[in-house]
Amino acid sequence: MTKGVKKAYLIPLMTVAGDHARNDMSGDKEDSWKSILSKAGITSVPVLKGLAEYDNVVEIWIEHLKQVYAQFK
Repeated sequence: MTKGVKKAYLIPLMTVAGDHARNDMSGDKEDSWKSILSKAGITSVPVLKGLAEYDNVVEIWIEHLKQVYAQFK
């Protein structure tokens, strides 16, 4: 049951969109998320971009690292 869902964006919440994102999430094998969603009648849109490719996310990581590093001074 899809409850009216027609489209899903497959966005990896990982630093890089590597093998897992390309194969397990958006690959063509029958056990990928894309294939499973397709069988359920849902169009999937893979966004093969890791979190480290978003400047705002990297800025947050750097700020957190600065805060941690400051505790060791």
